Parts: sequence; structure tokens; C-alpha cells
Amino acid sequence: MNWHYAIGLLSTLALFAPVFIILIFRLFPYKNYQALFVYCLLGLIYNLMTETLIVAPRNFVRTFGIINNLLDVPLMLLFLMIFSTSVVKTKRLKLFLAAFVCFELGVMLFNGISVKTITLVMGPGLILIFSLALYFFVTRVKQSFFQSKAVSKAIIASAICFAYGCFVFIYIMHYVLELPDVADIFLIYYIVTIIYCSLLSVGLVKESKRKRKLEELLITRKELLRFFADEKKPATSQKVTGQLNLN
Repeated sequence: MNWHYAIGLLSTLALFAPVFIILIFRLFPYKNYQALFVYCLLGLIYNLMTETLIVAPRNFVRTFGIINNLLDVPLMLLFLMIFSTSVVKTKRLKLFLAAFVCFELGVMLFNGISVKTITLVMGPGLILIFSLALYFFVTRVKQSFFQSKAVSKAIIASAICFAYGCFVFIYIMHYVLELPDVADIFLIYYIVTIIYCSLLSVGLVKESKRKRKLEELLITRKELLRFFADEKKPATSQKVTGQLNLN
């Protein structure tokens, strides 16, 4: 086993971590985390095929890789909606999503599902995600100084910002400059994935704990409201007989 292959295996395990955390820590019911789950699962399957841990025909692996790249930005835009703090911001993100999907469909209409489509689509998409992630990272870091609840999302935003900044660099090397050292480019991608998924996993665990505390507080609040509502109900037996019920 050479070290390129070993790093590839580590990156595959790193991609499995968010998938595992979303399922085990009960984040899957939240629709934005479903998008992240699919995003990481597709990346995991593609890694398994490129590392020949899943044997598949070469054409199938190539097509799967192209589809995975086409779904990358839409799925990440869906996930980034967890950072939205208002209806207006959510609508903007939905507009970005709709516009980008239309852009992808337009490019595919002329070029089909091909490497040229990926080359034209991925550049603007990566820059879009990086810009949004950087904005959310800065705002969440500022909030974390006053609210501890913002720390988990700041970590998640930092992971996405780091990853997509590196992905822009990889995109330029592989698709724009078309450097011949494909193995080294993949090695960079694997190392970035390991760091990215490690940070993402830490953020997801912290966020799941925060959500669990919020759920517990909501349950406690409902129980208190029900308790005080019962306390305010008039005692019927006292009202009718004027005597205390000692049972």
C-alpha cells in the first residue's frame, strides 16, 4: 500500500464521519442536514469507486463523478440555509439555488453531461459557495463572542470556507491549467477532504448537542404550560358544595 492510497482511504473515512454523525445524532429529520447527508454520501461512494474499494466500469465511474460534481453546489446551497436568520435571507439563497440550477441546465443543454459542462459550471459554483461560506463564517464568529450557541455553526462555516477555497485552487490547476500531475492533484484533494470533514464533524456534534438542549427546553416549557393551565382550573367540588375535597 503506497501513501497516496493510504491518504485516499483516510479521506474516504473522513467523508463517512459526517454521514455517521447525521444519522447517529438524529440530525437527519432536519431537511438542510438531509442535503449535507446526500452530499457526503455521494462523495463517499465516489471515493470508494476511485480507490477501487467498489469495483465499477470505468465509464460508470466517470459519469458518476460528473453527476456528483453537478450536484455539489445545489446540495451545498441547500445546506447553507441553516445559517439563514431571516425569511429574506432564505429567499435570497433559494434564488441563488434556482438561478444556479437553471445555469447548469442551460450549460448541459448545449454540452450534455460532459467534462466541458463541469469546467463551465464548477468555477462560478465554487466561488459562490466560498463567498457565502466566508460571509457566514465572519458573521457567526462575531456572534460567538456574545452567544455561545453560534460557535458550532462558526466551526461548520469555517470548514466549508476552507474546503471551497482549496477547491477553487484545485479547479484552476485541474480544469483551467490542465496540469498533468493528476495523482498529486488528487492527493491535495484528499488532504483537504480530511481536514474539511474533521472540522465539519466537530461542528455537527456540537450543533447536535445544542439542538438536543433546545428540544429539552421546549419539552420542559410545554410541561410547565400544561401544569400551570391545570392549576388555574377551578375545583368543581368546592364551587358546588363549599367543602374541601380531602381525597
